Amino acid sequence: MKTGARVRILAAAAVVGLAFGIGGASAQGVAPDAAKKFINDMGARAVGALSKQGNVAQRNNEFTILMVEALDFEALALSTLGKMARTITPQDKKEFTRLFAAYVIDVAIEKFGNIHITSFGIGEVKQQPNGDVKVNTAINRSGDKAIAVDWRVKNTEGKPRINDMEIEGYSLSIHYRGEFERAGLSTVPGLIKRLQEMTKDSKAMPAVQQAMK
Repeated sequence: MKTGARVRILAAAAVVGLAFGIGGASAQGVAPDAAKKFINDMGARAVGALSKQGNVAQRNNEFTILMVEALDFEALALSTLGKMARTITPQDKKEFTRLFAAYVIDVAIEKFGNIHITSFGIGEVKQQPNGDVKVNTAINRSGDKAIAVDWRVKNTEGKPRINDMEIEGYSLSIHYRGEFERAGLSTVPGLIKRLQEMTKDSKAMPAVQQAMK
């Protein structure tokens, strides 16, 4: 797959991962069966939301709420920041997470909003050395080939959540980190300013703000 196509899919993959969560650290692992059930249940909700016809604004709002509910955007945001996360202030962390969540959701809806996702299938489920469980899925689209996505599920506060998603070995958090680096953004204030500009007309922001009070 060409780099440009991979980047577009990675950016859009969050829309499919909307209901699968991005989790933070936990001392305990998650059972493979629990991870598999989590992916199956949340995937069904995601497909159901995407397949709704009619009011596009209402569908997108429902979709946004589902993403915010399921993804741990703070964990994903800190992972994306890399070394910058070591010195981020609580106030900047809150603001960056809010803006980052809206940006990711907007990009995802833009890329996948008009694609008919018909179903998804669960493949191999593997326990990882650190306690995570990697669940492979095939996301089926109407009129196009399926997208193979691996979901890393972690136990977060007693619940299975996802701490990353991978397409052809490329993770979502690494994708966004690379995107910011290519834009020459190397400080948290710089990233916040850029995201404020990119989300000034965000359709996802109202629901994100409501959920992240």
